[in-house]
Amino acid sequence: MNKTKSLKKEILSILIYFSIFISSIVGIISMVNFYYSKLSNVEHNQKQILKQVESEVNKFLKNIYNISDYLQSNYSKDSNLLRNIVDTNNNITSILILNKDGIIKDYYAPTNKNIYKNFDYSKKDYFKNITNEVNFYWSNVFLSSLDNALSFSYSFKANNGNIIVMMLKLNEISNFISNFRNQDSTHMIRILDKNGVMLLNHDKPNLVLQRTSIKNSDVYVSLINKLEPYSFTKFKAFTLSKYQYGTYTNIANTSWKIVVREHYDMILSSLNGIIYGTIISVLLFIFISILISLKISKRLFKSLDNLKETTGNIANGNYDVEVKETYYREFNQLLRSFNKMKIEIDKREDALEESVESFKSLVNVTMEAIVIHKDGICTDVNDIAVRLFAYDSKEDMIGKNYLDFVSTNSKKLVEQNLKIDTEPYEIEFLRKDGTIFMSLGQGRFIELSGDRYKVSTIIDITEVKEKDKLLFQQSKMASMGEMIGNIAHQWRQPLSAISSSASGMKLQKEYGFLRDEEFFDSIDSIVNSTQYLSKTIDDFRNFFKIDKEMKSFSLLNVIDNILSLVGSTYQSHRIDIIINNEKDFKIFGYENELIQALINILNNAKDALILNNSEEKVIFIDLEKVNNSVRIIIKDSGGGISEEILPSIFEPYFTTKYNHQGTGIGLYMTHQIIVLHMKGKIYVENVSFKYNEKIVNGAQFSVDLKISEDNT
Repeated sequence: MNKTKSLKKEILSILIYFSIFISSIVGIISMVNFYYSKLSNVEHNQKQILKQVESEVNKFLKNIYNISDYLQSNYSKDSNLLRNIVDTNNNITSILILNKDGIIKDYYAPTNKNIYKNFDYSKKDYFKNITNEVNFYWSNVFLSSLDNALSFSYSFKANNGNIIVMMLKLNEISNFISNFRNQDSTHMIRILDKNGVMLLNHDKPNLVLQRTSIKNSDVYVSLINKLEPYSFTKFKAFTLSKYQYGTYTNIANTSWKIVVREHYDMILSSLNGIIYGTIISVLLFIFISILISLKISKRLFKSLDNLKETTGNIANGNYDVEVKETYYREFNQLLRSFNKMKIEIDKREDALEESVESFKSLVNVTMEAIVIHKDGICTDVNDIAVRLFAYDSKEDMIGKNYLDFVSTNSKKLVEQNLKIDTEPYEIEFLRKDGTIFMSLGQGRFIELSGDRYKVSTIIDITEVKEKDKLLFQQSKMASMGEMIGNIAHQWRQPLSAISSSASGMKLQKEYGFLRDEEFFDSIDSIVNSTQYLSKTIDDFRNFFKIDKEMKSFSLLNVIDNILSLVGSTYQSHRIDIIINNEKDFKIFGYENELIQALINILNNAKDALILNNSEEKVIFIDLEKVNNSVRIIIKDSGGGISEEILPSIFEPYFTTKYNHQGTGIGLYMTHQIIVLHMKGKIYVENVSFKYNEKIVNGAQFSVDLKISEDNT
């Protein structure tokens, strides 16, 4: 099933969807902006009104405080002062003077019929709440006994100990806030006392008369108790289920709450006209955008059709097609580019054919045999591969399994590497006539025409391997010369002991002094010395044995064998060999070759110590485990190796010894044994260390070998 899509439909759909999307987003953003702009205006207006009302209330309170200060300073038993204050202040309905026991000593109330002097008002809140610690008190709303009307009071302590009570009403504030109305003609302002009882509510005066507390209403829950003053939010009205939007402020001295609010539905209804207009504008914009999109698409599709026709002709090899101009400049430039491309394609096809021939020639003149195979089946080879494998032609090799060219000894290794990229490794290959040759092979995967092929490159290293064998033999012969010198050292002492014992017995026999006890002691000494000589011969014979197969062996045994072979030579030169860590490890490899490699390192250390005539002649041998390998560290106090020649010491025939003292193949063969034969690593560096309270310098060789799987 074809899942590809039409570009024309895709472009048209994108243009239409984009037009609708942009128009919708613009409309939504506009409506949201209108909404928040409206709320911002409402908030600004309410905040300004709230500040005006708050200012008016503070003016009222300041006036009351000024009157109270005046009363404290000027009150006498003459009631004219009280009369003048009440008659000249619209907000004060009466004034009471109570003694310290709450008994009325004086008062003035213009319309009073229910109060007289000596009445006991000690039970009233406005008296009880004046204490030694509290000098004034603002009461809540209560029903006044003077005129049976709702009132509240401000009481304070006079200088002479009396309590002065002013009965108050908010007439001036009431007149002031009545001017602030909403769009539905309701009043915007509500004033509550500290218990949540209405002090002023022009829309619901019965709530004031009923003295109903609204502390449990949403006004308190969502606004007053939750938010800071002048914070705006939406909350439910006390008497209606509809939402209101507003804020409040707090009068500190009286704990009154001034609330300004407006019906939320009225705010939204004022936006309806704007919202409807925005929706119509968005729909009109969408309609116009679609028309423009269709017109653009028509022109664009025509240009695409021309481009499709041109590219199709070029793809089919019809380079004579006429390039038609289109409405758009960019398409014309593209079409002209295709016209140039037609010319270039012809040239590049010719150049490609030449390149293929050149590549084939280049592949055939390399020194490497190249075999290309897919899933193990040979698909192509170069001429060098045909000659190397002694076949008559490429056709004889193509179609064969790659493993048919590999000897039995290497088939398992090559099978493991067939499906992966490999670095160069040694392989035994098989010629057509059955002869085997050693090579260095490497394989890499490549993509050709959508298929995965592997390219194997092969280099014949038969001559190199023969050269290595010759060098190894030379190294063995050089070691043999050194071993003969070691045999002389090993035999000198036991031969001397044999000679002394035999000469002594002969002399004693001639003079008749030879006793049986001395005879047997001398014979035992001769036997022990000859056994030691025999063991020495066995040790050296084992050293010269050729390792035919790899095996698991002990490193400590290797070191013991080395010391038994060359220990006397080092003792004669007063060189100490110290083994720091005698923990044993088993490794898998060629034991005698490793002995030869380590002896080469020790001999170089010995020569350096003798040449430099070091005061502290010492060689350290350490064994330590590093991950899954064991590291053999050999360091000496011979002064080290010159930094200039340090990188070259493992090269063949490189030597710093003169007068034919060195062949230059010892460390080279050591490197070959460790790296190629034992699959390990070898490093050399100059080090400084402390020995016998002195800092000495020397060379340090580190050999890393993989621990055998049967290591215990």
